[in-house]
Amino acid sequence: MLRIHFTAADFARVRFAPRPAPLIELNTAFMKATSTDDPLLYARWRQRLLRSLPPTVLPLRALAPAGNAPVFLDTYNDSLTDALESIRATHPTAIRSELQRIYASAPHPPPPWIRALHQNDPGSWHLFEQAQHAAFETVLRPVWPLIQDLHRDEFTRHALTTAEHGTAHALTHLVPNSRLRDNTWEVPSPKDQHITLTGQGVLLHPTFHWTSHPLAAHHPDHPFRLPSPAGPHLPLQPTTKSPHDPLT
Repeated sequence: MLRIHFTAADFARVRFAPRPAPLIELNTAFMKATSTDDPLLYARWRQRLLRSLPPTVLPLRALAPAGNAPVFLDTYNDSLTDALESIRATHPTAIRSELQRIYASAPHPPPPWIRALHQNDPGSWHLFEQAQHAAFETVLRPVWPLIQDLHRDEFTRHALTTAEHGTAHALTHLVPNSRLRDNTWEVPSPKDQHITLTGQGVLLHPTFHWTSHPLAAHHPDHPFRLPSPAGPHLPLQPTTKSPHDPLT
């Protein structure tokens, strides 16, 4: 169980992301592609996605050597360019600390490009950004209009629920089987964790590839972020024009 302890200031600063975040959606798509959840429902989707990845994307595997990715990838900008610029602006000390953390329990040593990234090498950053752009074009571009539509639906649904029933009801409605006890939001999670908020607020963020438990992202200098499963909980298919459309 994830227990999120609110202050009055945090409760007053609960927000719903107005637009989808490309890098968060991409990260959750890769998590889904490498998980063992829903083996029958997602089997063909996983095979198709993994087969479609170009070689330029493959270096990204080294950023989660044991299924544990660095927190500097958790950027909630609503454009990929802004997200990558935000990561690039991360202090080199924080980058080095996170790379050391994820490789402390890795089954193998870091590859050369990760060691170069650890040293803030410009060439390694170019490789990283090239891989992220290629991944977005391959994995998300075909379904991005659908993700934008689904996000608008979730935004509207949450806004109406908040307006009619209040923030507390909207929070528990957002995450099934969650509940509010006094100032604590109890959210289903595979591990016990307590997060004490200190007034920075909360940013709710729906994701449309991940179908498991909500993913908590707590950085003391930023609002607490909670990406949570939304949408149809089915493999997303690219939208197609009507056959009667003359441009089809």
